[in-house]
Amino acid sequence: MEEAEGQEQRRKMLNRMIKQLRNARWRKKVLNMDNHPLSNIRPAQLGIIITTGALAPIVLFSIFIWVSLWVE
Repeated sequence: MEEAEGQEQRRKMLNRMIKQLRNARWRKKVLNMDNHPLSNIRPAQLGIIITTGALAPIVLFSIFIWVSLWVE
């Protein structure tokens, strides 16, 4: 019986250590910004992305207004 309890404790401890290792690897991967897709983007591309994001709501709202006027 003691051996079974010892094995169970050992298994729990090993599982906890494996979870800690996985968490550490994940945290290291997330915090490493060198591999981030936008970390080495050129300024022109960044400007295009920002402009597109800023103009998208205006264009969609304009389309909504035109469709509303057309349906009425």
